[in-house]
Amino acid sequence: MSASHHLEHAALPGLAEVRTAAARLAARARVTPILRSDALDVLAGARLHFKCEHLQHSGAFKFRGACNAVWSLDETQAARGVVTHSSGNHGQALALAAASRGIPAHVVVPEGAVRAKVAAIEAAGARIYRCAPTQAAREAEAARVADAT
Repeated sequence: MSASHHLEHAALPGLAEVRTAAARLAARARVTPILRSDALDVLAGARLHFKCEHLQHSGAFKFRGACNAVWSLDETQAARGVVTHSSGNHGQALALAAASRGIPAHVVVPEGAVRAKVAAIEAAGARIYRCAPTQAAREAEAARVADAT
């Protein structure tokens, strides 16, 4: 398993990729409402729309990306599981997505992370690994876990 894929190196998806992702998510992600506020439109001088992703699995939009990534894996990749580092929502989202596919999730959590968030990641089925609360430590531990699984 490789921990070297980083979003900053990813190209923007094309329309076909967006449609493929939408099809993957259709049966897995919640349809969340889009709300409007006339009062805020006036204050902003623009029409604003608010996507209620707090109603999504894991309480954040991050489930959509995690679920798409998990269900994009081929069978060989999926069998090895997924690894990330997170102090909260992304870790929980990835754990839930992995559970929906029946594959292992490994989440590196920095010392000092909010206990309730760590508990939510564990409750979603992930194996937790602790590390120092620095970006370098998180990335190093995630790479170590990825190499070991």
